[in-house]
Amino acid sequence: MADNDNGSQPSADLFARLSAIQTIVVAIVALFALAGLMLVGKGFYVKAKDEVAQYLLQRNFGARHRPATEREPPTRLEAIREAPGPLTTGSVR
Repeated sequence: MADNDNGSQPSADLFARLSAIQTIVVAIVALFALAGLMLVGKGFYVKAKDEVAQYLLQRNFGARHRPATEREPPTRLEAIREAPGPLTTGSVR
C-alpha cells in the first residue's frame, strides 16, 4: 500500500500538462460556457422585468378604470398631472 502513492499524489497544474493548442481549446470552451451562462441570466432578467411591468400595468389599469362610484374623483392637481403635455418634435425645447 505504501509503495503505490499515485492516487494521493497532488497532480501538476492542469494547464502545464496541456499543449498550447489544447490550452486554447479549453479557453474557447470556457468562453462559450460563460457566454451561455450570460445568455441564460439575461433571459431570466428579461422574464423578471416582463413580470414586473405586467404587474404595474395591471395595477395602473385597474386603478384608472374602476367605476366612478368606487373611486373618488381626481383633485385639480391630479387632473393637471394626467393631462397630456404639449406636442413637440423632439428637436424643439
